[in-house]
Amino acid sequence: MNISRIVLGLLLIVGAGGALVGGTSAFFSDTETSTGNSFTAGAIDLLIDNDSYYNGNRCVNVGTSAPDWRWQGPSAFPEPGTPCTTSFGQSNLDGLLFFNFTDLKPDDEGEDTISIHVQNDAWACMDLTLTSNDDISSVDPELGDGDPQDVPGNAWDGELAQNLDFFWWADDGDNVYEVGEQALTKSGGVQSLYDLATSTGSFKITLADAQGNAWGGTNPLPANQTVYIAKGWCMGDMTLAPLAQDTLGTDGPQAPGREGTGFTCDGTLLDNKTQTDGVEVSIVFSAVQARNNAQFRCNPPDQRTGTLTVNKALLVSTAGIEVADFTLHILGPGGDQIVSDEVPVPGLPTGLYTVYEQVTGSVGGKDFITTFSGVCTTVGDVSTSTSFTLNPSDNVTCTILNDEIGDFAPPTNN
Repeated sequence: MNISRIVLGLLLIVGAGGALVGGTSAFFSDTETSTGNSFTAGAIDLLIDNDSYYNGNRCVNVGTSAPDWRWQGPSAFPEPGTPCTTSFGQSNLDGLLFFNFTDLKPDDEGEDTISIHVQNDAWACMDLTLTSNDDISSVDPELGDGDPQDVPGNAWDGELAQNLDFFWWADDGDNVYEVGEQALTKSGGVQSLYDLATSTGSFKITLADAQGNAWGGTNPLPANQTVYIAKGWCMGDMTLAPLAQDTLGTDGPQAPGREGTGFTCDGTLLDNKTQTDGVEVSIVFSAVQARNNAQFRCNPPDQRTGTLTVNKALLVSTAGIEVADFTLHILGPGGDQIVSDEVPVPGLPTGLYTVYEQVTGSVGGKDFITTFSGVCTTVGDVSTSTSFTLNPSDNVTCTILNDEIGDFAPPTNN
């Protein structure tokens, strides 16, 4: 009896387990699968092309199976049919030049229209820097007109940059400066290359940033659309003479070889000082994503800073007069700031400063001759220095010396 019960019990347990397994496979079910999920970064690939004119002749690709750029047009110079290098199709600018003119003469002029392409909405900027303005050599006509002898190794003893006038504008693609098109030069007008882009401060053009774009509005450069800027140059004096706006852009008939450039060039007043001179210029285009970058600026405010220390010195015979009797101030772009003697003040914004002091303690009725030295100076016996400039990364000191000269009657407030 006992054995039978045990066996039966085992059978019941196994049976229950079998029923449990069989019940699981009977439920309804479904599975959905997503494969190949990925993130792929977009690109900001800036491409530039250039359409170049020189004295009304155009640098044109006449090749069929391979590029073959040649001057075409009515002018005798540059000679039609000769090779040219200053026009090119969409590129990353590797090894390409906007200017490559080696035989300039007074009254020569040119115009280029630059096309800018991005495949994602982007902010865009341009920097132009004059990297040399070299006399190169001295020939008799130069010396005869008073040009000093060339200094070998000096890349900044030339006069050509001062006599090359430039004008930049936001073009509509027809290579002509027309009424209503936005000037891009610093002054809004014509400037010499030397004034426009010296070695100490490049010419920065905002094509599009958070403060606006060159063609109007506040939008970034649109993806997969072409925008244009143009530059005119003249060896001599350039005068703006914009043509009537035809609103047709690249579909219109205007081009420098047919209708004029929108400016005139007069080189008749130049003398021989620029003979054999040469200039070199670097041009940099940059593009930055616009999405999630709403505050981008091509020319952000200068956040660079300097450090200023004020030292207080006393020449006194009266006991008890201390540096602590004088309150020291610096006054600059950040306002009026009280400082401690001989304690450097870092992080000051660059700009114009003065240093001054106030007698705030007891000096026993004594008077002083006050002089300033170091980065600051003084004119006469006054308690405020003359203005001085704090430049980026400066670490400078202004010293105030008070020399006791005797008793004085304190002023009254009548």
